[in-house]
Amino acid sequence: MAPLDPADPRFGRPRDRDGERRHRRLVANTGPGNSPMDPRVRALRILIPLTFLAVVAGIVLVFFLGLDPGTTTQVIGPEPRVRAAVADRPHRICYEDTGPCAWLSLVEGELYALSTNGPLREEFGRMGVSWCSTSGYFGSNVSGSRFDPRGNVVSGPAPRGLDRYRLAVDDHGALRIDFRSLTTGLQAGRADEFVPERGPQCDEIPFDREADLNLE
Repeated sequence: MAPLDPADPRFGRPRDRDGERRHRRLVANTGPGNSPMDPRVRALRILIPLTFLAVVAGIVLVFFLGLDPGTTTQVIGPEPRVRAAVADRPHRICYEDTGPCAWLSLVEGELYALSTNGPLREEFGRMGVSWCSTSGYFGSNVSGSRFDPRGNVVSGPAPRGLDRYRLAVDDHGALRIDFRSLTTGLQAGRADEFVPERGPQCDEIPFDREADLNLE
């Protein structure tokens, strides 16, 4: 069988027509396409893994940023001024003036930040928990639940009291509320005592135009 390449050194020492030996240089077969040593190929071998890693890192970053609620602590104001403002009645404060919101209540020298949402689904949002000025109790017009100024449920159908946000005084004497730190209200019947009513209960709690806290 004749060789495919008569000049291949494996098949003897080929000679040119004039009798001189032909000098050949063998090179490695790189196959079809560009050589792996081509600068463009080498650059792609580096860029493709880097691009993949960058995409994965971006997805992970977006995922964790989406899970991170960021800071939810808000300064209310100097503690003495806040205490003076809520001495006669609770006032409402909302995170960045939108929500969630809390009722700031002062009972026997202790400040409470009670959620304006009751434990029942129908007690959320605009139809949540309001303040009855005649009785000094919180309540929901939708469900009929009533809560004392500490947030304990006085009458149902709410199965537990109002949830509480964490309050703290910083090094500068400012009162801060953490809207991410929430303590579940006591189950119905678990409270040891209730704050007495000031007067008659509200059959329907009227709209409160002075609910929002104003320290100016």
